[in-house]
Amino acid sequence: MTTLQVQAHNYRSIRSGGRHVLLHVPTTSIFELDPAATDLLGLFESTPAVAADDIQARFDGRYSPGELCDSLSDFIELGIVAPQPKHYEIPPRLVERSPLKTLVLTLTTGCNLGCSYCYREDLTSPKNSSVMDYQTGTRSIDLLLAEASENERVAVVFFGGEPLTRIAVIRDLVEYAEQKAAAAGKDVEFSLTTNATLLTDDVIDFLDAHRFGITVSIDGGEAQHDRHRRTIAGGGTYKTVAMRVQRLLERYKSRPVGARVTLASGNIDVAGIYRHLHDELGFFEVGFAPATAGPDSPVGLSPQELDEVFAAMQTLGREYVGEAKRGRRHGFGNMHQLMTDLWMGTRKVLPCGAGVGLLAVGTTGKISLCHRFTGSDSDLAGFGDVTSGIARESLSGFVSAAQNPHAACRTCPARSLCAGGCYHESYSRYGDPFLPTFEYCDQIRAWIAFGLEAFGEIAIANPAYFNASNGQRSARQ
Repeated sequence: MTTLQVQAHNYRSIRSGGRHVLLHVPTTSIFELDPAATDLLGLFESTPAVAADDIQARFDGRYSPGELCDSLSDFIELGIVAPQPKHYEIPPRLVERSPLKTLVLTLTTGCNLGCSYCYREDLTSPKNSSVMDYQTGTRSIDLLLAEASENERVAVVFFGGEPLTRIAVIRDLVEYAEQKAAAAGKDVEFSLTTNATLLTDDVIDFLDAHRFGITVSIDGGEAQHDRHRRTIAGGGTYKTVAMRVQRLLERYKSRPVGARVTLASGNIDVAGIYRHLHDELGFFEVGFAPATAGPDSPVGLSPQELDEVFAAMQTLGREYVGEAKRGRRHGFGNMHQLMTDLWMGTRKVLPCGAGVGLLAVGTTGKISLCHRFTGSDSDLAGFGDVTSGIARESLSGFVSAAQNPHAACRTCPARSLCAGGCYHESYSRYGDPFLPTFEYCDQIRAWIAFGLEAFGEIAIANPAYFNASNGQRSARQ
């Protein structure tokens, strides 16, 4: 046997309560190690290059040759040890057609707020907005159902601007989609993200009757929220939003309601925001995302702020772990999504479903890669339209190109759960949707390494947690 060396980038090792769990990074799989495998891995971790004689000298008389051979074979197969550095790569796959599952309808470019960090290139006031008419909406739904193929369940997402400025057309399109889906033998789900300012009892009851998945954009308490989320005239919006949210959470019964927080410069108190939104206002789940910002944007997070944000997320994540070990739900959405990805063995070759299971339609019927590109001047906003259909050749070309990772990604231990990052974030920063968002790389690697160890802790202490918690969460999806 030639000498072998440990491939530390391909695994994480967790010990707890006398048990030893190995998390395989490339496949996000989890394995429990027996004593022979544990001690063999320890040899590789303490020795730069291990030969057969080294194994025999260390373990002769302690473990049988069969035990050691089995463990060594498993480590070699998984790429935990190898003669030289080994990195997993998945060859690109030509995607000529992918069944649609989700279609995002941008109903309006208008919004009654003037948030300082909004990424939309075409955002305007409701009075001056471009809106999607009913006919374009029905063509969009027809396209979704025709392209859904074998998918028995499809999803329609209403987006804006502020989608509730178009509540009348939402009502009509929901009725149309339900009728058409039933005729096609499919189930249809609806969701929207709203700033909550236009929620009334009547609107809430309508959303409740059709079991909408609802996410509210809200950035914390009054001072935090009003820093960036103000009216077009410049006034604060927190008091109105908090009042509407309270009514929503009292009245809405179909599914749990989540909050989405945009972290912009000067607003990075992750723990404080979580406490207010989850513990005080009562949101089921709270998720955080940094503002999409170009390199010169005043709202983007500085490197120091990014470090503080991810450190705070790990602190909140440790609370999540403590609750999970006790079998209790915690409402930190980012952590739960990471745990779900690990539990499901997610192995990404693309950063998201944009262009594969998801597309978006702009107000004029133009098909975009995702909702972030509708109304953009980018080529990623031009993959056909709802009248002529999807431009399959160009979309297939994009998806194929996206599967060729940047050289830095090929050796990154976070590759299976990151896959390069958001297309729109990269486009906003560099003008290239395929270039990794290098500003986030160190933090993402640290976050995923933290998540892998947390997952191992939970899996050892309370393996039934993941089935139970994902059952709870699926009620809102």
